[in-house]
Amino acid sequence: MRPKFIYLFVLGNLFLQTSIIFNRGEAQENSRNIIIKTNPPGVMLYFEGENGFIGVTPLTLNTKLIGTYKITAVKSGYEKSKLEYFFKGTESGIMKLNLSPRTRLKAGIRSLVFPGWGQRYSERKWAGILFSITQLGLGIYTYDVHRKYETAIKDYNNALDVYKDNIKNSELREKYYAIVLEKYQKADDAFERRQTWLAVCGGLRLFNFLDSIFFFPSFGGDIFNNSIPLISTNVNTESYLLTITMPF
Repeated sequence: MRPKFIYLFVLGNLFLQTSIIFNRGEAQENSRNIIIKTNPPGVMLYFEGENGFIGVTPLTLNTKLIGTYKITAVKSGYEKSKLEYFFKGTESGIMKLNLSPRTRLKAGIRSLVFPGWGQRYSERKWAGILFSITQLGLGIYTYDVHRKYETAIKDYNNALDVYKDNIKNSELREKYYAIVLEKYQKADDAFERRQTWLAVCGGLRLFNFLDSIFFFPSFGGDIFNNSIPLISTNVNTESYLLTITMPF
């Protein structure tokens, strides 16, 4: 009985060691992963592909992930970044992504190009919409005032031509001269009105530029990072592991 017991013990121990070695090898194979790091950290990543998921950097992905994914990186105070990446399922290592910070200068330049763009760029959405709509409305009205000014100038020139044609006629000269004076006054009033509204449009444009510079927000990155849940993922071909940590 004792030799048989020893034989079974040795055989069982060998099987157990083989199983442990195999499992260790499988664990080492599954431990291969991609670590995504960003500058700055704490960036929200949105993955769009065969399987959609999100995470916050630094983010660890198992290399079992296969296929083309569109990755969108978002963080308050930084410009959104997008890229496409094809995961082969065999990669390992560190991927780095740098985000450009939003600045006052960039906001100001955008406001000069199109009113309200700088405010929307600095994440002041409603201020940007208000500036855009107001500037558009003023622009349309000022263009209409300019057209009326051109019409008044045309009417004045026509009246002046008629007066010149009848300047030798003593009976009609006074009549057409009065018309010329009337048309001149209307053209002068139209000119003053046009200049006023051009100044209003220019003033709003300048105010829009100064607003985008001097009221550029301090995004408070630390507060933002501490107020959102941190989401980490481990992705493989069989399952997804999602961990959410909410700071208090």
